[in-house]
Amino acid sequence: MKISFDLRLAHLAGGGEEYARQLLRELVGRHPESGWRIYYNDWCPQQKEILRQIKEKLPPANKENLQLQPVRTGSLSLGQHAEFLRFRDESNLYHYPHFDLPLGMRHKRLVLTIHDLYPLTVANYCSAGKRAYFRLVAGRNARRAVKVITISQNSKKDIVNLLGINEEKITVINQGYDLSCRPIADQNVLEKLRLKYRLPEKFIFYTGNHKPHKNLQRLIIAYGQLDRNQREEFPLILTGKISRETAARAAEAKRLGIDGQVRFAGWVEQRDLPGLYNLASLVVHPSLYEGFGLAALEAMACGTPVVCANATAIPEVVGEAARTFDPYQVDEITEAIKAALEHDIGNTAVRQACLRRAGLFTWEKTAAQTYEVYQSVAK
Repeated sequence: MKISFDLRLAHLAGGGEEYARQLLRELVGRHPESGWRIYYNDWCPQQKEILRQIKEKLPPANKENLQLQPVRTGSLSLGQHAEFLRFRDESNLYHYPHFDLPLGMRHKRLVLTIHDLYPLTVANYCSAGKRAYFRLVAGRNARRAVKVITISQNSKKDIVNLLGINEEKITVINQGYDLSCRPIADQNVLEKLRLKYRLPEKFIFYTGNHKPHKNLQRLIIAYGQLDRNQREEFPLILTGKISRETAARAAEAKRLGIDGQVRFAGWVEQRDLPGLYNLASLVVHPSLYEGFGLAALEAMACGTPVVCANATAIPEVVGEAARTFDPYQVDEITEAIKAALEHDIGNTAVRQACLRRAGLFTWEKTAAQTYEVYQSVAK
């Protein structure tokens, strides 16, 4: 089987880009005998490094199976639609791991991954014009595709209801997590990170952006309802790019008189996140909408207790291994955090439940199920 895969998302930061990187590595590693045509940007060092690593691990007899196709334009760009008119692709299928499929790709066997429908499900996520563009493009491409892959049952439901796609065309394949997310026993490594980010001995941890759908306003109000002693023992540390929304949330903490216990630590290097999950006493994930819930999964893979919203795809990920709450009910958020602080921290049973649950989500499984989709499309 000859497979075309578009890697051009892999220079960005986010879940979709991580999906493209990890999935391609695993697919080619598991099936070196297949023919692989990889579209990539040769001006992108991240993509070139990924391809170097993949080629290096291929058995000598299979190195010729990897064909690299440079593309001048990036993904999510208008220019890509015209540029792809010049490519003649004779593979059995073409997989684009995002919604914005190049219009110039005229392959008859298209596989499309749609991770979520944020622009259509989250109020004020983007402008009305961008929302209309997303609906038009995502819907058109999903109808063009032979198969649509998505990462949760909740996203599948949204694709059916909001884009009008036949559910039989959609396959749910959960994504995995990076194996660097694991319990870290080396205390020297952890202490270096504690010093680097000026972290206290104990803390409640949030990681992600600060957009309104992440529900940080309710989280901060809920945290403010904890006993003062609990707040002083467990400060709330929030990482993520500083933005206008950050200023509003910081002002909320100040208004509540808890700004001394709430700290916005800014951007964190991806390679440092596993250590921060390990250092955290508790990870909180209060989002109103998630296509999957990767932060909760990564935290559980490190053995750290999690409290999270019982909304959208998050319960599919955490199962019974985390405490959940209605993200619209501030009092429920407070009670869930309080219960976790009192009962879950240092609890071996909770730790083991987190590790077992995380073990269900692997890139090996994602790749195996994706390859089955390829086989069904290529027939």
